[in-house]
Amino acid sequence: MPTQREWLTQHIANQYGTEPEYLWTKHPDYAIYRHSSNRKWFAIIMRVSGSQISLSDVDELDIINVKLPPEWITQLSGQHGFAPAYHMNKKHWLSVRLDNTLPENQILDLLKTSFAQTQ
Repeated sequence: MPTQREWLTQHIANQYGTEPEYLWTKHPDYAIYRHSSNRKWFAIIMRVSGSQISLSDVDELDIINVKLPPEWITQLSGQHGFAPAYHMNKKHWLSVRLDNTLPENQILDLLKTSFAQTQ
């Protein structure tokens, strides 16, 4: 059974026709996804330590950062499964756990919104 990261990577390729780009030698598993037309990022999938997103009881986990309306960020950032965006503007981006904490349809809805927000 694929991980949520693997499943989501395949979904992005199928739904948006976008392959991941790996920009950093220091972080070879950080995958960015961007629009082919305007080159804006709509998602980044990373493997981070739990402490980087305020989870002291988790060693490492996969997350996806998505761009959302600021009012969504305010509403979701304190809920289980979400965190202020790691290494991004925390007013516009949100980190979403990819460790089966959240249902796949919720992750897909957030990704779809992020895609629309960055067009």
